[in-house]
Amino acid sequence: MRNKILESLKLNTENKDILDMVVKNLKEERKIIDKHNTDLSNSEEYRKSREEINSATDINERTRLRQKQKTPKFYSEENDPITKLEKLSNKKDNIEDHFEQLEKKLLNKLNTPTETIQKNPQITEEKKICDIYVNLDKYYNNYIEHRKNFNKISDSSIKGYNASMRYLKYFINEDTIFNFRFFKDIQKKLQNLPKVFFKYSKYYKSSYEDLLTLKEKENFETLNSKTINNHINSYSLFFKYLKYEEIVEENPLNDIIPLNEVKGTIKEEYSDNELKLIFESDMEKPYLNMCRIALYCGLRIEEVLSIKKENIKDNLIYIDLEDTSTKNHQRIIPIHKNIINTVNNQIKTNKGIFLFFNGNGGNEVKNVGKRLNRRIQDIVSSKIKTYHSFRKNFSQVIELETNAEEKTKTYLMGHSNNSVTHTIYNRGKFNIKKLVDCIDQINYEY
Repeated sequence: MRNKILESLKLNTENKDILDMVVKNLKEERKIIDKHNTDLSNSEEYRKSREEINSATDINERTRLRQKQKTPKFYSEENDPITKLEKLSNKKDNIEDHFEQLEKKLLNKLNTPTETIQKNPQITEEKKICDIYVNLDKYYNNYIEHRKNFNKISDSSIKGYNASMRYLKYFINEDTIFNFRFFKDIQKKLQNLPKVFFKYSKYYKSSYEDLLTLKEKENFETLNSKTINNHINSYSLFFKYLKYEEIVEENPLNDIIPLNEVKGTIKEEYSDNELKLIFESDMEKPYLNMCRIALYCGLRIEEVLSIKKENIKDNLIYIDLEDTSTKNHQRIIPIHKNIINTVNNQIKTNKGIFLFFNGNGGNEVKNVGKRLNRRIQDIVSSKIKTYHSFRKNFSQVIELETNAEEKTKTYLMGHSNNSVTHTIYNRGKFNIKKLVDCIDQINYEY
């Protein structure tokens, strides 16, 4: 707010000390009035005493009642919050009027016409936005609870929002104005942050200026455009909520243009010869079994790791789905006859409740994926062929070698489709026969 008023009034150097002093007093005054306006207005004792004072017709009696009225101990008589509240308006308390009066005092001291600020319609809104810094954690926690209640967001989504908030807190302070210019600047600055920003204290404990110096020395890898766009989108959703709650009047990120994203490397499927090399290799059984299940079921690595032993029944795998639906449901994947023994052996040999390793919690998906892809690339020398390539093989086989309906193939691939939701399963009724028939038409030799 201080910088905005300075810019609007084009103050010279000698006036800045006056401005600092008045703005500081203004902020303190605002805090006092805000707090006690709420506390006292909700106080039953205060309400009764006010009614008693107002009902007194004699001036002396009114004075006696006022002197008898209790006020907080830490306030002096001249700083009585009741007196302050009465001075705000003849009819009712009005904090904004009080705030504007203080601004006018500031302008009078600086001999500056009031029209200077009145011509800038952003100042009123920015005064409200200034309060976001003080209440940021409270607003953010309320926002997350709101998303949980209305959108059923997953734990991974919350983790992403938390990461975005950590980056935002790195850039803000008590003078931050959360407007379009600020977030446009944040978008640029994020492009200079290292990919491992919060992993090393030499980065996140450095100022942004020092970080630019480190970038020149180390030439570190920076956040990619997709990650930055995700952070900006998280901020936009947060401010959309603040607007919904009438904390701000506008979302300052509405006009932020997303960065161009470099498309990831297209994954290729394995050739028959490569599949033969993989499944005849001496790769450890758990990793090899994961590859075989991906080839016959088309599951993503996080889906394979999420499988619990109790979710395998009657040669069917039940995959718990995490989405924004208000109802819990599962995706059913039939187990091909060629991998029944593989699944049963894995159930016996793996300790714990999961089919593979320790499940998909924490960093398991990332760590297992790295280990598995290293083993695959030791056999097949190709960076564009990974564990996900087995899913590409599965997709091509059910597309080219089966006569299954399109909605069945879409369902098995786990792709979102409203018609699938209502046709393949509806209120818990699954058409398992169509799923089994499609899987049985797959004909691998591995």
